[in-house]
Amino acid sequence: MNGSAYFLAGLRTPFARSGKGAYAETRPDDLLVELIDGHQRTFSDLWTKDPEELIVGCAYPEGEQGYNLARMVAIGSGLNIPAMTVNRLCASSLDAAGLAAAKIRAGYARRILVGGVESMTRIPRRGANFSESDRIKQACATAYTPNGETAENVARASPQVTRQRQEDLAARSHELAAAAYESGNYAPSICPYLIERDEFIRVPVDRAKMASLAPAFAENGAVTAATSSPLTDGATLGLVVDELGWRESGQEFALEICDVVSAHVAPEVMGMGPVPATKKLLERQNLSVNEIAAWEINEAFAVQVLASLDELGIELDRVNRWGGAMALGHPLGASGLRLLITLMCRLAREHEPGDLGVATLCVGGGQGVSVLGRLVRQS
Repeated sequence: MNGSAYFLAGLRTPFARSGKGAYAETRPDDLLVELIDGHQRTFSDLWTKDPEELIVGCAYPEGEQGYNLARMVAIGSGLNIPAMTVNRLCASSLDAAGLAAAKIRAGYARRILVGGVESMTRIPRRGANFSESDRIKQACATAYTPNGETAENVARASPQVTRQRQEDLAARSHELAAAAYESGNYAPSICPYLIERDEFIRVPVDRAKMASLAPAFAENGAVTAATSSPLTDGATLGLVVDELGWRESGQEFALEICDVVSAHVAPEVMGMGPVPATKKLLERQNLSVNEIAAWEINEAFAVQVLASLDELGIELDRVNRWGGAMALGHPLGASGLRLLITLMCRLAREHEPGDLGVATLCVGGGQGVSVLGRLVRQS
């Protein structure tokens, strides 16, 4: 490697309820154009020249999210740059940042704009024309297991993760997200568009109603709508630059992207993807879980978060301290970058330069991606 890569100037739209939320009538490509416009206004000093490339994560790049969405968004934003769309389902925008970091560390670029977008209103989950391959199912009968079923499989394999624990985590997510907004923690990273904050946060939490919900995916299951991430529309954005680019940016804080690891698990327990990815990451960097100051783990389902934390030996107090996807929302292609944005902001606000953080999430089809970041500061 020739150098280091730094993530900075993270910004996102508030996340909206799919189907009947603020962005139901907004095309996803237009939403990302709006966010780029907001980024240019918010970080005008960083836009004296265009980035060299745009890389956008999108889980279902078809229809209004198709035709190389990233390039169309670049054109629509007036950016005279090449662009590409990447897809690793829920990890798409985290991989966009990882690809940008790899290019910069290799010396192939100095300044790359990264983003993520998903309209689960306008492009349904699994896409409009989903079709299973008989040949692939012959190789792996569980290859296409729906995510809700995978959550129940994790619950059955993790009896210590009771429904009560799942509901406790869901309630915590809403309460911490509300507190983070009230304290202004989210203000620097939110670009209001039609709404000022995420639409899903509900406080005070109605625990009685939560406990009364029927299982969502299996008749006698443990996973409910309250302990699952909701269907969401939203977009995320940020810059990945080399060291000189960070020094010249004028930004006080940045997140050095130290390592990016992908791993896989059986498709039917896809929620456990963060476990092998994080184990490999820590082993490669010769780190223990206790050396990580802050964790951001995507809350696809409460059960998979808790089961992953149990297996990795991570203390809950270091995890998702500003709430997680059960409260904030989970627009698939945008969520990975949301984790990275929140991780950087948490480290800058609550920790010290040099402290480490990990952003990780599970991925449909049985994968996991983990990113290690180090907070850096310039005077």
